[in-house]
Amino acid sequence: MVSFCVNPRMLSPMNEPQLAAETPILLSETLVKLPEHKFYRQTFIFDELLAIMLWAVTRISYDVNCLVDGTKAKAIQPAGGWERGTIRLLAIVSLKASHSLGDSETQYIEIDCKTKQPPNWLLPETAVIQSDTNLVCREPRQVGAILRELKQELQAACVETTDFLVPTRLGFPSVELLEPGREWRHAQMRLGLEISFISDNPRDGKTPGRTSTALPQPILPLGENLMR
Repeated sequence: MVSFCVNPRMLSPMNEPQLAAETPILLSETLVKLPEHKFYRQTFIFDELLAIMLWAVTRISYDVNCLVDGTKAKAIQPAGGWERGTIRLLAIVSLKASHSLGDSETQYIEIDCKTKQPPNWLLPETAVIQSDTNLVCREPRQVGAILRELKQELQAACVETTDFLVPTRLGFPSVELLEPGREWRHAQMRLGLEISFISDNPRDGKTPGRTSTALPQPILPLGENLMR
């Protein structure tokens, strides 16, 4: 039984993924109802929805699919030098869930669609990556530019993802969650892309990664700090 916990979104060394300590969401038992009929139906088990979002990303191209699985590359981050390691494109589902009976605070949730764990070791947009084996970054490219390009290609490859990538003036779509033993509750849902990097030669305490910044910042309407 797979479960997912609220991400405390604290920076951690590259080889020490941050663990959460909140009440888990059971991905295999939680239902998600979309605001309208998308894909092939409206209500999904959480696991199914993650798989669909991941599939949408991987169908962009063969090289993008390889990035999702992980590709050997080198990366340079601000105030650092070139390092060799593995880069991976992450499809991240972010939820801002309203509190339900017994909860006192809004719940912020992030899930890496492939690993079904909180996303970690993410590169900043100003980092530069290069891989001899992948056309997406055959030449050195800045992470931010790659992500903006891939989001546009994702919308073209799977138009159903557009609402979750580019919000309207009212924000990102509102979905409904039904967890075992609870009542339906509302949540805003966002699909994001990030690139992670794990060095082949990590230096303990000197090569920090970062968790995703999509949440708990407010999910804002179009045009307000959304150009990533």
